[in-house]
Amino acid sequence: MSSPPVGVGLVGAGAYGQFCLAAFALMPEVYVAAVCDSDRVRAERFAAQYGVRAYTELSAMLNDSAVEIVALNTPPFLHAEQGLAVLQAGKHLFCEKPLALTLSEGEALRAAAEQTGTRLTVDYVMRQNPLWRMAARLREAGVLGKLLHLSLTNHAAGLSLPAQHWFWNKAQSGGIWIEHGVHFFDAFAWVAGAVGTVSAAQRFVNAAGQEDRVEALATYGETAAHFYHGFTHSGTTEQTTVALTFEHAYMHLQGWVPTNLTFSGLDAAGHAAIQPFLTDDLRVTSMSGASLVVDTSGDKSAVYRACIQAGMRDLAGAVRDPNKSLRVTVEHGLASLRMALEAERL
Repeated sequence: MSSPPVGVGLVGAGAYGQFCLAAFALMPEVYVAAVCDSDRVRAERFAAQYGVRAYTELSAMLNDSAVEIVALNTPPFLHAEQGLAVLQAGKHLFCEKPLALTLSEGEALRAAAEQTGTRLTVDYVMRQNPLWRMAARLREAGVLGKLLHLSLTNHAAGLSLPAQHWFWNKAQSGGIWIEHGVHFFDAFAWVAGAVGTVSAAQRFVNAAGQEDRVEALATYGETAAHFYHGFTHSGTTEQTTVALTFEHAYMHLQGWVPTNLTFSGLDAAGHAAIQPFLTDDLRVTSMSGASLVVDTSGDKSAVYRACIQAGMRDLAGAVRDPNKSLRVTVEHGLASLRMALEAERL
């Protein structure tokens, strides 16, 4: 007998919150129970769309018995205070990255979850992506030799963010490393199978006084890593590439939400070694000599939606089964936040 769906109340119905609402509404494991936004018109519009209650105050929504999980989609500076209120109210928390802006705030969230017996996860979509999963499994299996180097080059669409957007306000976002970089600090830790340490970092400030580019070096055990984020492009020119160097092959993931993975430098044994790691949601679209191209079964939006749903499905399962381990834990959120804070300090 299947478990009854879990009620989700979403806080922060901006563009991404709306994308999440649409994703949750398609899931049999959960249902949208409430929408909360400080903008009453927006809250009521999307609550009406899903036939649920609208709230403008989190405290009021936390008294709604239909809400078991709170999906927190507010700006980062609100995560600690609002997340603590959620957990102390006995609700489970699906928190957008970052977990918090400081380690002490993140640790307070962990303590609250432990004290109240609630479950807490971070929406780290990379850990739900089948291409990232393939990379992690190949490293773990060792079929391509040791993972020697990881590199991120992220040319993000900062030009689409107005000057007054909270992203540019470090007091509200934490800056590029904390607001955005935690995703990749965590993903690299997962793929490398080791906790990361930042050894050097630098930043660049544009003519408007905005910190729009950052760069760092790090290590994950014996694996070297490089990170570059530049919020200097538009939505039409943005580009994200992750390069993984193994002893016996190279891998390139394309896109902030990757839908394409290219192997190069493969010999016959390498081609054969990869085949068992091709799951049902992946397909080989090109094979030529030392190269192999693997695609997901959907476009960017479909893959992104599926990743969000996988994270929420994981939490809903843990809500119904207290013995179930979460795929993304509060410890993952804290470890990546620790790296972001160290990069910011350096």
